Amino acid sequence: MTLVQIATLSFMQGFTELLPISSSGYMIIASWVLGWDPPSAAFDATVHLGSLLALALFFRRDWMLILRSFRRGRNIPLGGDDDLMSMQTLERHRRIGDMRRRLSIRMSMPSKNLLKAVGLGSLPTIAIGAAAYQAITSDAFRAPEVAAGMFIVTGGALLLGHHFTNLRLTGKDRRTRSKVIDYTDALIIGFAQAAALIPGISRSAVTITAGLTRGMPLVVAVRFSYLLSVPVIAIASIASFIQVLASPSESLPDWDELGIGFAISFVASYIAINLFMWLIRRMGTLTLWPFAVFTAATGAIVLVVVYGG
Repeated sequence: MTLVQIATLSFMQGFTELLPISSSGYMIIASWVLGWDPPSAAFDATVHLGSLLALALFFRRDWMLILRSFRRGRNIPLGGDDDLMSMQTLERHRRIGDMRRRLSIRMSMPSKNLLKAVGLGSLPTIAIGAAAYQAITSDAFRAPEVAAGMFIVTGGALLLGHHFTNLRLTGKDRRTRSKVIDYTDALIIGFAQAAALIPGISRSAVTITAGLTRGMPLVVAVRFSYLLSVPVIAIASIASFIQVLASPSESLPDWDELGIGFAISFVASYIAINLFMWLIRRMGTLTLWPFAVFTAATGAIVLVVVYGG
């Protein structure tokens, strides 16, 4: 790989990995548009580790709080709707029925239960990924038209999440939401995460949407989505490295390439997650629909080019 290829693919993967727009899909489409060979498994695993480090750094206080609270059995605060909205927005929503009481409810749960929920939610992706590895990594799944079609699915998922967020905040969603993420929530969100094994489906988009359909506040769905990604990204990256090093048919990776890719991916991912969380605080319930429109439109354009050209 040339330095331009390394820098382009590393930045693209890192920047899109933690945004709800599918890094795998953009890597496939970028390689197709530019005429580049797909990156090696070792390179892909390395840039994902860069994203993982950025994620761990951004949420370092959350993980430190979880670990400190683990032995003491304390609750971990997860947030609530009022984390994302200005006082004027809150007052506008609170005019409807009992919204003042509902929006003041802040979700929290014991650290042990949160770790169990993260572990349980990771199982579907790990199990399905291991069982369907050959199919998922086949050329049929890596085609640009597949990624483009799944971009449209991702856009639809984000619009669904936007819809459920608005239902909650306008009082039209009358479900009673417990103050914790239960194991049913974790499994449903975990199976949604497993769908993102298909290139073009954004992991963060479908897990955030799954949380919103379960009645979670947006900030809670986002935080749990990112916490849930840590074990999956770590296990997938380690497994890829083991496979590369153990396979006699695989050439040894260029460690300089991997180092550059790791560094660029880390910086890009850290920028992206800060940007996304800033948008959530700034735009609140309006955060998801621009990503939905952008992703679906990108998918539609690629399909037109593939089948119209």
